[in-house]
Amino acid sequence: MTHQEGTAVNFRSLVSTDVWRDLIDRGRRRTYPSKSVLLAQGESPDCVIALVDGLVKVGQSNECGDELTLMLRGPGEVLGEMGALLGRPRSATVTAARRCTGVVLPAHAFRGYVERHRLESVIYQLTVERLNSHERLRADLMHLSCTARVARVVSHLADEVGRPQGATGLLVELGMPRTELATMAAMRRSSALAALGELQLAGILTLGRRRLIITDMARLRAVARGGEFPSVKSRKGATSAM
Repeated sequence: MTHQEGTAVNFRSLVSTDVWRDLIDRGRRRTYPSKSVLLAQGESPDCVIALVDGLVKVGQSNECGDELTLMLRGPGEVLGEMGALLGRPRSATVTAARRCTGVVLPAHAFRGYVERHRLESVIYQLTVERLNSHERLRADLMHLSCTARVARVVSHLADEVGRPQGATGLLVELGMPRTELATMAAMRRSSALAALGELQLAGILTLGRRRLIITDMARLRAVARGGEFPSVKSRKGATSAM
């Protein structure tokens, strides 16, 4: 397991190379430009997409029509599998956060694939893991400070889609404006941006336009757990200490 506290489980990590290859070989490869919709909430579950390369954003629309970002997913994920297995409309919209490559398999073919390889327990495990991860994140956010909330969300994304950057850093490509982290952290945009600024001043992460580089994962996780955060002085030229 990477990043000390564990990388999130995805479909690819739960099956053998041969089983994954069988899925890829049976589908039709397709490229999705950045910001294009792979799957739309409410539509018929006529296919499943195995993500081979790229980054996608999973979101849901509420009753007011606002789209709420739920998570990011990277290579090795299977998208739309529960709708295909249960025959229910899509529960979320999946959008390409950057250019993606996926393998599209018709729903009936995916059901046959699952039965052939006896993957029912794998799908169940994956579903439970995703639900538990989401519930843990929601529960943690209820009692944390603003900065700890943002640190918790960034730590969660690092487990989901983070990859090594340099000798000790970890790159988290967002593929979306940083303000969308506010939705994930259940807080105002201004508060989320201020918290990100504090984490950068503390030397815990570096901010990019649509990416973050975590420079001190241990301290980020400590802040995400509600640990003491260094006071950050706002005076020009002041530095923070941990």
